[in-house]
Amino acid sequence: MRAWNKATAEPWAITETALHTILDIAARENESPEAVAAKLGKELQNTHKVMEREGVAIIPVTGPLFRYANIFTAISGATSYEMLAQDFTAALESPEISAIILNIDSPGGEVNGCAELASMIFEARGKKPIIAYASGDAASGAYWIASAADEVVASETSGLGSIGVVGVYRGARQDKTAPATIEIISSQSPDKRLDPETDHGRAKLQARIDAMAEVFVNTVARNRGVEPQSVLEQFGGGDILIGKMAITAGLADRIGSLERLIAELSSKPNPASERGFLLHQPPQTKEKPMDITVLKQDHPNLVAQLQAETTAEAKTAERNRIKAIIDNTEAEGRQKLARHLAFVTDIAPEAAAETLAQAPKEQPEAKSGSFDAAMRDLGNPKITSAANAEEDDVDATAKRVAAAS
Repeated sequence: MRAWNKATAEPWAITETALHTILDIAARENESPEAVAAKLGKELQNTHKVMEREGVAIIPVTGPLFRYANIFTAISGATSYEMLAQDFTAALESPEISAIILNIDSPGGEVNGCAELASMIFEARGKKPIIAYASGDAASGAYWIASAADEVVASETSGLGSIGVVGVYRGARQDKTAPATIEIISSQSPDKRLDPETDHGRAKLQARIDAMAEVFVNTVARNRGVEPQSVLEQFGGGDILIGKMAITAGLADRIGSLERLIAELSSKPNPASERGFLLHQPPQTKEKPMDITVLKQDHPNLVAQLQAETTAEAKTAERNRIKAIIDNTEAEGRQKLARHLAFVTDIAPEAAAETLAQAPKEQPEAKSGSFDAAMRDLGNPKITSAANAEEDDVDATAKRVAAAS
């Protein structure tokens, strides 16, 4: 009866069909786990593993959800919150993982532990992209978890919602096949064993279930960025919405596929690594020092290209420098100095302009005609003092001048 007691003592965030399957399994007391597993078509093993594809971690969230992994979760094809938390933390801390996909196909499960896992996922937002993909159903507790991701993506046939909590309680009357049990409850604790067949007991149990459902609704509202009233009015009221209907209601963000999500996420850089979030940094390898000799040896074509580009850029820059100096307004009247500064020195155009501004303007050379040139070439006549009276004669003097010319 341990399995039955476990199943009937806990509140569930799960679809009706899945809960009946669990109760059916729990009611079998004389069958081995192997026999039960064979009837369910499930292998007696836990196959929930993280797959890594192109830097994206894919965490399966399948079957009914329980807090802890045990033989019961194995034979029912279930997943435990304990295992999901361990896998999620490992993916979050891994330097090889750039994004996480929760691949969900689950009817929901046990409330105990679901809120804690959802909060862990919600608080990890921003460290790495976290996408909940409803490959099948993301119902009840499974949607509780999905809503905590950065984005909820659904397939066209996915069922999302079933927001609410249900409890299964055994009445005071025992059927004939159940073992006879007698319980004596302390008089100080009249509500320790509530009878759902009485008005008082049913009211108490209803209040307990409603309180848990309120936590469910408020958490979904926080995760999806809406008011709790919107969850109550638009998110199905406990019903399951399919594909685009779920998107229209606000339970999901878009239609997609697992392969498309992997392709999208694998092309993005690892944000955790960029922010130094990773707890386990990859080993640092000693890089080979790079100098011009190594660069020429390893990348000769690149060096040749860079040299050609550098030479072309240098020529263009030099032409621009010369032109700026020669064409500067301060070069007017100082062309000799401007050409000297432009062609002989490496002075910058701004400094050349300041130098030209401080220098006096060059004086233009005096222009002369043919007469002036002839007079310069003539030279001065040799005139000596007269030795006798003939030399003082005017005609004699004229003759000497004419002879000299």
